[in-house]
Order: sequence, then structure tokens, then C-alpha cells
Amino acid sequence: MQQNLQPIVKDLVLIGGGHSHAIVLRMFGMKPLRKVRLTLITAAKKTAYSGMLPGHIAGYYSHDECHIDLQPLANFAQAQLYFDRVVALDLENNKVLCANGLVVDFDLLSIDIGSTPATGLYQVQQNMRSQLNQYRNYWNIGKSLIETVGKNSQAPISIAIAGGGAGGVELALSMQSRLHRILRQTQQPIQNLEIHLFQRGQELMPNYHQSVRHQIQQILTERGIKLHLGETVCIAATNHNKTKQIFEIK
Repeated sequence: MQQNLQPIVKDLVLIGGGHSHAIVLRMFGMKPLRKVRLTLITAAKKTAYSGMLPGHIAGYYSHDECHIDLQPLANFAQAQLYFDRVVALDLENNKVLCANGLVVDFDLLSIDIGSTPATGLYQVQQNMRSQLNQYRNYWNIGKSLIETVGKNSQAPISIAIAGGGAGGVELALSMQSRLHRILRQTQQPIQNLEIHLFQRGQELMPNYHQSVRHQIQQILTERGIKLHLGETVCIAATNHNKTKQIFEIK
């Protein structure tokens, strides 16, 4: 790692290797700020780009193609890089405390650690957490389901997605596209697959123009994705007669 030989006036510490901080590293590499020491603390060595999630789920991009390697990016920015998990902030003394005992001083602090599932959906949250722990990121949610379909394509499949925003719509269409290809390759009827999309409000993608919402709803209906509008998912019950997966995404 290259060292900044100029006297340091400010310590800028970034917690988390998300999109925003990846951009900060790139911009620092292109145009460094004099007398500013940049430090990144992140638990993951690679950060996933969420914009490529639908394409990854659909099978168009590999896992590596969807991830940014933070080490060379930090080297480019001449930033200090620590792979650790932040456990506390000492705001009186401007210190970041990490799980492995690392203490990092800061003058300016930026936090970009992403979000976690809502605590109300206990079983949904546990399902997502188990897959998050196994694959270290939600870009591989559904991988086990895809493998199951490939091995036993005759089994009925029911997928429920809670959240009818742009992300939920993209996920529904991407998973359907991927699984339909698998079913066709194994010469099994695509009727074995059911995808349900639940939306708390009465309309999908409420932040978009009405013409867009209408077109998206029409596409989903034409593709056989079952819409449940005005419905709030509060619990996920196990059905042993079907392969059942539930994903919570906005």
C-alpha cells in the first residue's frame, strides 16, 4: 500500500464498502485531496453492485462480474484499508472501534453499510439471513433454489416476493426468466412454476408515472406472475408439498 508523504491535516474514515464509498475511492484516485488521509473499514473484501442483481439472478452475469474488488480500488486511492467489522463509535473522542481491537481516529466519518430486513418478518428474515451468511451477499439469493430446480425440475415451485417496488418487479421477472430456461432445458412444463408478488399498496412501483405502472402491471399479468395488491406479508408459513421461497425486497 502506498503511503501519503504529505503532512496529514484531516482523517476521513469510510465505514462500509458500498456503492457510494467505492465511488469516493475512485474519485480520490483520480483527484486526491491534499493533506487528507483516506481510510476504509469494511467487513467484506468485495462489494456487490446492486444494479446488476436482476441480470445476475437471470443468469446473464456471473458472481465475480457483479462485484468490485476493494483492495485494488483502495490502492488506486492510496487509502488505508482494514478488513474488520465496526462495533462502536466513540463520538466524544472521534474514534472508530472494531471487532478485532482496531481503533481508528477520524476527523470526518462516512457510514455506508446498507440495510437489513425488517424485524417483523421473522421467518422471512431468518431465511434471508441464512442465505446471506452462506453466500455473504444477497446477490446469490435464489442460488439454492436454482440448483434445486436443476436437479428436480418436476417439483412444483412457488416463489413469493414481498415488495412491489422496482426491485421486487425486477426480481420477479428475472427469476421467472432464469427458471423458465431451466425448465425448458429439462423439458419440463413451465406451469410447475408460480411466482407471487405482494404489494402493501394498491399499485406497483408507486413512485413511478402512472403510464409506467400500468405497463409494468400489464407485463407481469401477461407473463403469469400473480399479483397481490393491498396485501401486507406478516408471516411465512412452511408448505411441505412445494418448494417454497420467500424474498423480501422493495
